[in-house]
Amino acid sequence: MTAGWKAGRNSFFTKLLLAFLVVGAVPFLFHISASNFYIGSIRSEIVKNTDLRMNYTVAKYEDHLSKLEEAVAPFLNGAKAAAITGKADKYDFFAAVNAFRDEFAKLSSASNNLYVHNMFIAFEQEAVVIDKTGLIPMNDLFTRRYVHSEYGKAFWSEPFGAGYRTRVFPAVRFDKEQLDGSFEKTGLYFPVVFKHKINHDFYIGVFLDAEALFRGYSLSGGDVFQIAGHEGQLLYSSDPAYMENGAAPLSRPPSGLGRGFFADSGSYLFQSKGAASGLTYVNYVSNEQIAAQLSRLNAVLLSLLVLSVLLSLLLSVILSFKFKQPIQRLVHSLQRSSPNVQLRSTISEFKLIGDRLHELIVSGDRVRDDLHKKTKLLEKYGYLDLMKRINVNHKDVHSLVDTSKPFYFILFQIDRTRRFRELGIGDQGLTNYIVEYINLCMQQRFPGAITAQSEKDLVFSIVFAEKTDGGEAGGNVPRGDVDGVGISGGLSELLARMKRVFDRDLDFYFLTVAFNPIVRSASGFTAAYEDGMELLRQRPLNGETQIVMERRPVRHDLHFSPSEEREFASSLQSGNAPAAIDLVRRMMHRLGKADASAWQYRQFAQEMVSKLLMALTVQKIDPEEWIGERPLYEQAKDLLAVEEYAEFLETWVGRTASLIAGKLTEKDPILDYIRHYVESHYGEDIQQEAVATKLNISSGYMCNYIKSRSGGTFTDLLNDIRVSKAKQILEATDCKIHEVASQVGYRNANSFTRMFRKLTGQTPLEYRRGSRMAAEG
Repeated sequence: MTAGWKAGRNSFFTKLLLAFLVVGAVPFLFHISASNFYIGSIRSEIVKNTDLRMNYTVAKYEDHLSKLEEAVAPFLNGAKAAAITGKADKYDFFAAVNAFRDEFAKLSSASNNLYVHNMFIAFEQEAVVIDKTGLIPMNDLFTRRYVHSEYGKAFWSEPFGAGYRTRVFPAVRFDKEQLDGSFEKTGLYFPVVFKHKINHDFYIGVFLDAEALFRGYSLSGGDVFQIAGHEGQLLYSSDPAYMENGAAPLSRPPSGLGRGFFADSGSYLFQSKGAASGLTYVNYVSNEQIAAQLSRLNAVLLSLLVLSVLLSLLLSVILSFKFKQPIQRLVHSLQRSSPNVQLRSTISEFKLIGDRLHELIVSGDRVRDDLHKKTKLLEKYGYLDLMKRINVNHKDVHSLVDTSKPFYFILFQIDRTRRFRELGIGDQGLTNYIVEYINLCMQQRFPGAITAQSEKDLVFSIVFAEKTDGGEAGGNVPRGDVDGVGISGGLSELLARMKRVFDRDLDFYFLTVAFNPIVRSASGFTAAYEDGMELLRQRPLNGETQIVMERRPVRHDLHFSPSEEREFASSLQSGNAPAAIDLVRRMMHRLGKADASAWQYRQFAQEMVSKLLMALTVQKIDPEEWIGERPLYEQAKDLLAVEEYAEFLETWVGRTASLIAGKLTEKDPILDYIRHYVESHYGEDIQQEAVATKLNISSGYMCNYIKSRSGGTFTDLLNDIRVSKAKQILEATDCKIHEVASQVGYRNANSFTRMFRKLTGQTPLEYRRGSRMAAEG
């Protein structure tokens, strides 16, 4: 009896059961002691925890404001502001405007982590401001982009006379005017003003994203976090009710109680004042939250206590039976293979595994999201490679492109109006908006469609179709149906609906949509793109969004004939405005009679602009002095009607001819003598000292005189005449290049070729070949 009891007491089952009972008793004792300890010290823990979190938040806010002030300091102390407020010339003015715009845009980007939505510089004597988009009227900025009743014209004029250098104002949600004239709410922004220590003629304004700051720096959890200004006014509250109702900040701790205290209600308030900014930061833990924590803790501890006792008893018996045989078999197996096996387990290892697993999951999600974005970007780049034959021979890029499915191809071209350019909005901003809208429409109707920007003003969409019934794309109707109308019909309906949306903004932009409603073979990306470009060129001349679906014969003779080219050049160079304008009118009549497309009109206009600029360059007339700030090439892009093209071309052809005529009538005895001498002796070794001696003037005076009258040097004049004579010889004779060089005064054929290329853009042989081909054709 005694031996049996001893054997049972020493059995694995008995020892395992006793071990489980002991282990179960430990949580029971722990819960009893923990209950007494935590309930008694909960408020102390709240104070410590709030203190640590608040110190971190205040340090981060103060550091951020200091970095922002450092970023703004160069604008306050630099010389660019003087270029705006002083009497600088136009070039310095616009250079300063562009510099401010670029720097503001850089500081407002997300990559700087300054949480700046926008910043601007305002001047007391100027009615304009400069922000990240450029120069705009001050009234537009605060009546259209950042509209709020508390921040009107009077508010933004007040900083010029105020005595502070830096001030943070209450955060609000501004109203922003949209393209259709409606207003939408912006984010919650702090208006922050930075001023120069002495010069109060201007200041820097910053719109600081309050919600981004709170998300980035606050550890308040469910507490209420607030910021108060120098005069105690509420600048920000994490509880929207305070901001919306205009409530006062939470009460501050009474003097002598330090930074944190329990209010009469049992709630806990903590405050800290920023050493650099002077702002007051307040964290509020409500009495309800403290009571809820205590209740939850009591309930949890009691539940755990009861549960631990029951589970300890139950599991002690169950697990003893469950693990007795498996563990014994495991022990026997380990002993047979290696008698030195030791089984150990520590809680620190479990914690390490948990921490590592958490890091791997977070890192994996981040990598997966980033990889997905880059994969989509590479996919679009792969399709662009196929269409434009960029020949990116990279197997990873090509593997992302599906070349097994037939598809439909749509190409969009964006044209902006004069009114849009007056808004001062960047071109890419509009393009991004249109790309997002097209992509959304395509994805909703045709999941899996690809939409991307291929050039500055070009966007393409690819809609995939199932393989055709006949096995090949391009002839039969593809399988797949959208709302019972087929993919082609569905695309036509979708494009018509999108056109109605685009038509609402015709005052600002219009689109040309090229869509050939045939399904393309899987390998026909390049042909589809080229076909789309050809359809774009057939757009009628008007200012409306057009959907071009059919190709028509294109005439390639809508330009000056060789004889007309020579007649126009002769009329222009002789200053004969009526003759030159008459040629333009004849060409415009020919374009109209042929029902030319918008692209053909634009091509003709650009060719004419090139001829005008070349004619002015030959006469050494600076085009920028009379064309204005915007180049003629850019002005031609705004033309939307035949009458506008006719007026534009006749006006500038007439002005050019008149300028050349005026230039030709100018007389200068010294320059005329120099030109005559050079034209008579261009084949000789001409020295400028010898020419100056014939005029009884010094060489230096002659050089300065030529520079002031013609804008070039004596050497420039000599080379121009020699190259001009060389052209005549190349056109009229078959002399070898070194012979031509010798005849016009160059002793070295290489030097002659370099100078000829510099002045004409061609080698002598290329010029001779081109001139003879033009004469023959």
